[in-house]
Amino acid sequence: MLEQCIATSEPAYLAKHAFQLAQEFNNFYHRHHILTEEDPARKTFLLSTAAVALRELVVVLAWLGIESPEAM
Repeated sequence: MLEQCIATSEPAYLAKHAFQLAQEFNNFYHRHHILTEEDPARKTFLLSTAAVALRELVVVLAWLGIESPEAM
């Protein structure tokens, strides 16, 4: 994504990507009740998925020069 933004001189694509990532995670979080999940394996999977989304969102925000909050 970053390379595409640089190649096309369109930083707005990166901002759009960050927004879409946040929206998708928001939808995921509302569909899957992670903290109340009773199946330990499924809960681990959901927490891992959330961790990946957090990591990617922090990276994209850093590319945009936006500091991520301690908690989201």
